[in-house]
Amino acid sequence: MILKELLSKFTLKGDSRGSKAKRQILYSFLLQGLSVLIGLLYIPLLLDYLTQEKYGIWLTLTSILGWFSFFDIGLGNGLRNKLAEAIALDDVELGQKYVSTTYALLIGIFGAVLVLFHGCNFFLNWNSILNTKGIANEELYVLTSIVFTFFILRFIVQLISVIYLADQLPSITKLMTTSGNLLSFILVIILTKFAAKGNLILLGTIISVIPVILFVIVSLFSFGGRYKAFRPTISKIDFKLSSELMNLGAKFFFLQITAIIIFSTSNIFITQFYGPEEVVVYNIAYKYFQVPIMVFSIVMTPIWSAVTDAYTKSDFTWLKNTLRQLNLLALVFALGVVAMIFISDWVYELWVGDQVKVPFSLSVVLAIYTIMYLVMAPYSHYINGTGKIKLTMTLAFAGIPIYLILVFVFGDLFSNSTGIVLAITLSSLIGLVIQPMQTYKILNKKATGIWDK
Repeated sequence: MILKELLSKFTLKGDSRGSKAKRQILYSFLLQGLSVLIGLLYIPLLLDYLTQEKYGIWLTLTSILGWFSFFDIGLGNGLRNKLAEAIALDDVELGQKYVSTTYALLIGIFGAVLVLFHGCNFFLNWNSILNTKGIANEELYVLTSIVFTFFILRFIVQLISVIYLADQLPSITKLMTTSGNLLSFILVIILTKFAAKGNLILLGTIISVIPVILFVIVSLFSFGGRYKAFRPTISKIDFKLSSELMNLGAKFFFLQITAIIIFSTSNIFITQFYGPEEVVVYNIAYKYFQVPIMVFSIVMTPIWSAVTDAYTKSDFTWLKNTLRQLNLLALVFALGVVAMIFISDWVYELWVGDQVKVPFSLSVVLAIYTIMYLVMAPYSHYINGTGKIKLTMTLAFAGIPIYLILVFVFGDLFSNSTGIVLAITLSSLIGLVIQPMQTYKILNKKATGIWDK
C-alpha cells in the first residue's frame, strides 16, 4: 500500500509534461532491468557456445556492420524532432507527411545500400578483415550476407520506435527492444542445447531476424491503432519536406559518423593491435560500465522530446528546473561508478569466472569515460532536443583526428585495450567544457552565431 502511494506521487506529481516523463522513466526502469539481465547472461552463454575467438569475431563483425547505420543520414533523429514539433503544435497532417516522407527516403537509401553491399560482399576477404583463420571465408560470406540484410531491414522497420519517442513514449520503444532481446535469448538457449557448438551462421540468423519480425508486427498494430493518423501513405509523401528532415538529419548524421568511427573502430583497433581475444576482454569491461549509462539513459530518453516540446512552447522555467535535477542525479550516478571500480574484479569473477581476466587499468579508464558521459548527458540531450547541434558536430569532427593519433600512440604503449579506451576518453574532453556553456546560453537566450545553430 505504501509502495503504491509512493508510485502514485512519483508519477502524478508535477505538470503534464513532467508527469508523462516520470511515468515513462518508471516503466523504462522495469524493462531496462530485464534488458540488462539478458545482456549479462548473454556473455557467458555465448562464450560457452562459441570459442573466445569466435565470440570476438562476432563482436567485431557486428561493430563493422554498425558502420552502415550512418547511411540513414540522421533521418531518424530528424523525424524525432520534427514530429515532436508537429505534435506540440497539434498539426496531424504535417506529422503524417513527415512520417511518410521519412519512410520513402529510408527505403530508397537502404535499398541502394543493400544492393551495393551484396554486389561487393562476394569479393571481400573476411578472414583478413577479421584477422582470423579459425573459420572458413565461405562461412563468413554466408554469415555476413544474412546478418547484413536483416540489419539493413531493421533500420527501416524500426522507424516506428522513433514515432513513439517523438510522442514522449520511450518505454514502448524499450518494450520493443527488450522483447526482441528476450525472444532472441530464449532461441539462443534452445540453440545451445540442440545444435552443434560454434554455429555462427545459425546464431547470427536468430539474433538478426527476430528484431525485424517484431518491429514489423508492432508497426502494423500501431499504424492500425494509436498512430493511424500518422500512417505512412504514398499520397502523403512530400519531398519538399525532405530538405527540412535532411538539413536537421544531416547534422545528426555527422554526429553518428563520429560515434561510429570512434566506437565501432575500437573493436577493429583492438583486434589488430592485440588479437580478437582481447575484444572479448574489452567488451566484458565495457558492458559492466555500460550499466550505469544504460540506467541513466532511461531517465534521459524522454527528456530529449520533452525538451523539444518545452522549447517549442518557450517553457524555459521547466527547462531550467529539470536541468538542475538532472545534474544532481548525474552526480549521484558518478559516485556510484567510483564504487563500481573497487568491486569490479569481484563482479568479473562472479560473472564470467576465470574464462576472461580484465586488467584493473582497463576498469579505471572505462570508469573515467563513464563519469564523463554521465556529466555531459543532460547537456547533450538538451542540445539535441533544441536541434542546435552544429557546434556539437564541429567538436565531434575535431575529436576524430585526435582520437586516431592517440590510438596509435597508446596502442603501442599499452599491452591491452586500456590504451584504446584512453584515446576515446581524452578525445571527448572538449565536449565536457563546451556543451554546458552552449546549453546555458540557449536557456538564458544569449546564444548567438554557432551557439544558436
